[in-house]
Amino acid sequence: MKKIRYILLTIIITILFTNSYSQEITPNIKVPKNIDTYKFKLLPLYKNELVDLPIITADFKLTLRDNIQLDCSKFYPVEPNPYLPNGYPVVIMLHGYGDRKETLAEFARAQAAYGYVVYTYSMRGQGNSEGLSNLISTTEADDLIEFVNFVRTDFSTGLDTSKILIMGGSQGGIIPFMAASKGGLKVNSIISALASPEFATSWIENGSIKMTFLWTISYPNENARYTNEIDNMRNWVYQSGNKNSNWNKLATTLPKNRDFMTIVQNNKIPILLENSWQDYFFNTLGNIKAIPLLTSNYRIYFGAVMGHGGDISESENQWHMEFFNEWFYYYIWGIDNGILIRPKFHYAYTTYPREKNAWSFIHDSSAVWPITGVNSVKFYFSDSNKLNPNKTPVTVSTKSFLNNVLDKRLTMIEAVNEDFTGPIFDSKFRKESIFFETAPLSKNVKMIGTPKINLKYKASANICQYNFQIFEIKSDGTTNMVTRINYTDRNYTAGAIKTVLINGISHAHIFQAGSKIRVVVTNLDTYLPQDSAFLGTCPYVLPVLVKSTNHIYLRGSYIDFPFVTITSGNIVENTTSNINSEPILEQNYPNPFNPTTNIRFTIPNNYSGLVTIKIYDMTGREIQQLVNQNMNAGTYEVVWNASNYASGVYFYQLTAGNYKEIRKMMLIK
Repeated sequence: MKKIRYILLTIIITILFTNSYSQEITPNIKVPKNIDTYKFKLLPLYKNELVDLPIITADFKLTLRDNIQLDCSKFYPVEPNPYLPNGYPVVIMLHGYGDRKETLAEFARAQAAYGYVVYTYSMRGQGNSEGLSNLISTTEADDLIEFVNFVRTDFSTGLDTSKILIMGGSQGGIIPFMAASKGGLKVNSIISALASPEFATSWIENGSIKMTFLWTISYPNENARYTNEIDNMRNWVYQSGNKNSNWNKLATTLPKNRDFMTIVQNNKIPILLENSWQDYFFNTLGNIKAIPLLTSNYRIYFGAVMGHGGDISESENQWHMEFFNEWFYYYIWGIDNGILIRPKFHYAYTTYPREKNAWSFIHDSSAVWPITGVNSVKFYFSDSNKLNPNKTPVTVSTKSFLNNVLDKRLTMIEAVNEDFTGPIFDSKFRKESIFFETAPLSKNVKMIGTPKINLKYKASANICQYNFQIFEIKSDGTTNMVTRINYTDRNYTAGAIKTVLINGISHAHIFQAGSKIRVVVTNLDTYLPQDSAFLGTCPYVLPVLVKSTNHIYLRGSYIDFPFVTITSGNIVENTTSNINSEPILEQNYPNPFNPTTNIRFTIPNNYSGLVTIKIYDMTGREIQQLVNQNMNAGTYEVVWNASNYASGVYFYQLTAGNYKEIRKMMLIK
């Protein structure tokens, strides 16, 4: 009997002990407000003849095929216009995900006062509409088709059924594009912004799950009520950090009834498509791939579109107004303004200078896509952290970084709850990075399109992740991220050598003469301050939570840039004739940082001796010594871990003989 009691007691203690370590933390994800917003533009008057008309506002319910009721509103002028005998043109405005029709009410009312009939509604499972959201699927596309069929019979508003336009961004841009591609949508024009016909795949492209996807499927009930399918996907995402068992389910389920690239050619409705290069949701690559499939009249813009975290440009906003007006004058008001003979493709390059933490934009256009003169230029990863253009390294050595999971009990739920920062997260996971960079560029270089990585790799775990961040570093050390490439191998066998070609985030950027291009490879894709305005301290893609050493084979790995009218021989300066005679201390990266940052320095050929790097606080007090040893010529890098220090400004100083140089950096926790 005593033996049985002892066994039972042992089992109970074991269960309690096990649960205390393995029990999952309840998700408490902090979804930012208004992450899926799109800035609507006030549409043009007809010859400036209609101004500030008195309007009627009416709320109503529309019962759908499955008895779900949509919460709807309409806004229309009180009196008919004798100059518009067929009635007022119609605009249907659709909101972004997790939002509701009330967000559009003031804008819709102002638009109606211009002489339009305007309709809005909350999509199913959102706002005060009934039903459950199936996350931007063919279900919501069929809802829109039914809504449009109702609008075409609602003659009480004084509408002209031959002039109906639908506009929206993100969810509001995807759904009409999808409905038009399915067939059955009866409107004469669509404006689709921040959208992609493979938006679902974009959320999980290259095996990497974007933070914005987890946010989108985690709204509170007042924003979105989900089907069981979406609830299941949320569970699969939380298991993605250290398990591959449900990855195939997510990769199969999410695109089904959502991606619609295979039916884009069925759309016969004129469509204006817009994407932000810096979209934190959907890669512009989706609409780039759709271009050859479009069979209707269309115009396309890639650049600065307000929403999804992209940079804002006042010059591009002004251009946008005319871009929209041309479209409306032709397709709504029937004014022949030559739109069909002007360039179809408009785009804007990002470039220095940066102001208010945003790039400058330079506008351009083309009659064809890809634009004329784009060449593929390869930069090979090489020893000494170099990126060499079109020069395959002889070495077969590898560069490695650690996916440094300090506590294997760390779960994705816990990491999300901690916003991937703070003492708890930092004690269980550490960001690690390596980098490669070019010599200074000999001239301005334009990139437009999709950078790619050809990666030859090996890892020590059955799941591995490689995040590539692409930077431009000016000659004065100013450093900013341009774009990124993310890859997670979820069907990997530990120790296997593999090669894969990875598409990155499409972008257009002008790298300036004298700048360097740096590629940072990291296990946690965060960068302050550029990401923080939208992501906070969260990463662009969710990390892998399995400890692993990840290797890159230098021979066989390169980054492929789509450069404009550049030959490989004259991209970078010839540095062999310009050997530094003094040490070089570079600006730390990332900067600001939390909690680690990299400090890179170069010792010239004419020096051999003691080198020190010391860290000082704001008062000038030395707080840490990172380097104190004899060194020869070469380029070196050290990491400062500031976990034990408070937020603020710090200084680091390089001393080599009589040479001293000091730079400033900022720690933000």
